[in-house]
Amino acid sequence: MATNAFVVRDSAGLMGLVALGAALSGGQYAWTLPFAWLSFSFFAPAPTSTPMQVATWMLLPPGAAAGTWTALALTVVGTAAYAVAGPRR
Repeated sequence: MATNAFVVRDSAGLMGLVALGAALSGGQYAWTLPFAWLSFSFFAPAPTSTPMQVATWMLLPPGAAAGTWTALALTVVGTAAYAVAGPRR
């Protein structure tokens, strides 16, 4: 079972990725960015360094700072991009 913190963190980060995907490639293909990032996370090496922790933020435990800050950054950037540019047509 996943903890509430894990679900909230990953949901917020994925929302930001979807918003960024919609701003970059339109609503029809907004799903591709989160799907590609998750697919990469499964095949990436073990998250022993900070860049790999950022790359695999969705799979890190809820207390990991790199996962929390990455999700927060994606939420802010994706929401801002969508608010400014809207979905691409």
